[in-house]
Amino acid sequence: MDDEPDLVDSVQNLLRYDYRVLGATRASEGLAIMDRERVQLVMSDQRMPEMTGVELLQRIKQSHPDAVRLLFTAYADLTAVIDAINEGNVYRYISKPWETEELKATLRQAYEYYELQEERRKLLKEVQAKNAMLAAANLELHRANEMKKAFIKVASHELRTPLTVSMGLTEHAVRMTKADPVLNALMDKIRLSGLRLNERVDQMMKMLLTERFERPLQPQDVDAAALIRTAAAEIGHFIELRQQRLDQSIPDDLGTLHVEPDKIRDSLVQLLINAVKFTPNGGTIRLSATRTLEHLLVAVADTGKGIEPDSLARIFDPFFTNFDVSRHSSGTFEYEKRGLGLGLSMAKAFIEMHGGKLTVESELGKGTTFVVELPVPGPKAGG
Repeated sequence: MDDEPDLVDSVQNLLRYDYRVLGATRASEGLAIMDRERVQLVMSDQRMPEMTGVELLQRIKQSHPDAVRLLFTAYADLTAVIDAINEGNVYRYISKPWETEELKATLRQAYEYYELQEERRKLLKEVQAKNAMLAAANLELHRANEMKKAFIKVASHELRTPLTVSMGLTEHAVRMTKADPVLNALMDKIRLSGLRLNERVDQMMKMLLTERFERPLQPQDVDAAALIRTAAAEIGHFIELRQQRLDQSIPDDLGTLHVEPDKIRDSLVQLLINAVKFTPNGGTIRLSATRTLEHLLVAVADTGKGIEPDSLARIFDPFFTNFDVSRHSSGTFEYEKRGLGLGLSMAKAFIEMHGGKLTVESELGKGTTFVVELPVPGPKAGG
């Protein structure tokens, strides 16, 4: 940039084999070029009609900080130029008149400086990106560690309590010598505690097996409507005890699924049990199913209190239960009783093993809906 067109032409001709040189004779023209072109090096005369070269390069530093800025100057302007260099507005000055080789050497150094700065910027971005990834990983590790601590506390409670009850009742039963009805009642309590312990251990084992993925799926063709109704029947007793209502909309013409029926049934039972536990007594649970050309959709909706937004994003994480472990109160179907935080994680894993997906939507104060989406077999050849 120079207000003498001949000087601009001279520089363009001098450097045309080494650089793509863009010329301007006014500061406003130069700023317009900077806005529309990617410029690495900027050279400006100090004495310009609209503003001084120092002022121009100061503006360019603010709008295009990556460009390396050089200034043509006469000896009389040297003090202002040195101040501009000290302030970082100018990288280097070029005395007028210049020597051709000196000018070329200065430009080479300026471009090498630009490349070094560009490499530095790239490395800095990579470091920032890796730091962000590391921070996210550390946060996830922290969460996992907190989950592990919570799990150990809950697991200890879940496993020790029924064992303690069973052992205490068994010891009491041995001492009992009264009539059979009393003994029968004690033994029934022992049986229930044993079932409860067995259920917890079974959940843990299923989760571990799911994580290992060592056994391939063994799918078979099953009637979709019958499979869903079987899962609903398994929680009928709990619905009755909680005085709830299970509304079912399961059409007969849902066709077949090619799945391991036990895994899909377990997943649906877990979703239904979850709905039972978080719906107040007398509430309603809705189980519905529809079929499209490519998928079977099964929805489990409850009229419970809903899920907090922060918890919704982690609802399928193993061992996540969103509760204070010091106030843990376990149960199979009772209102707001908590387990080990494995049920929903297990259901999601089983469904995804079949190429499906499990999603959830919830609104505080109104309830939660889980939707299972499973692929359906395509038409058979010749059919």
